[in-house]
Parts: sequence; C-alpha cells; structure tokens
Amino acid sequence: MSSKRNQTIALPTLADAYRLAAVEATDADARDFAAQLATTELRRASHPGRATWSPTDQTEPDPVPQTVVDGDEDLWLRTPATGTWTMPSFDPAHDAPRCGDALTWQELAHEYGPLTSLADDRRAGGRR
Repeated sequence: MSSKRNQTIALPTLADAYRLAAVEATDADARDFAAQLATTELRRASHPGRATWSPTDQTEPDPVPQTVVDGDEDLWLRTPATGTWTMPSFDPAHDAPRCGDALTWQELAHEYGPLTSLADDRRAGGRR
C-alpha cells in the first residue's frame, strides 16, 4: 500500500492505527490485521456519516459504492462491467504490485481495508 494521503478527506489511516498502544502491543504476526480493525473503528467514530467496511466485511454492499478509499486513503474505483476494483493512481515504483490488479470486493476489503465511501451519506453503499 502506498501512503498518499488525500488531504480533502482526512480520514484516520493505518499509519495512525500503528501508533496506538493496543496495536503496538499486538503480536507481530497479527499487528497488520489489528491495525486494519483499529482503523475501521477510528473511521466509524470520527466520520459517522461515511460508510466504512472492515476487512472482515466480505459481502459486497448493496447498493455498491462506485468509489472507496482504502486504509492508506488511496482511491479505488469500481468497474461496473466486471464488478472489480482498480487503483487509478497505481504507480509500480511506489505501490505494492497487487495494487495494480483488478480486485474483487472481497480481495480489496481483506487486503487493503478498511474501505470507506467517499459520499458523506451512510445510505451510499449500504449501512455500516
């Protein structure tokens, strides 16, 4: 994942969660997942008007949002014809190779979650 912060959104990120004592205290092999879950809770608390899905939310929301930001605030767009998600700002010099793939909702949520809708309306993309 990259660390390009979108200053217009200003959501809590994985980097923020890694600094939490509870995440730091987690065993190293579970720390990434703990940071994902902590980021989910931070986003839900700080931006209750935005729908946020955790990495464990494996059911694609209905209605499906067309844009989301991941745990690093990178933008992902949904391709309606295929239902897959792509990162338009993918840069192989700075992003993990997997970010260049077309991912399913399940893959995107699990690998790069939490995912947060851009619409400040909890009805956009379901209620989470």
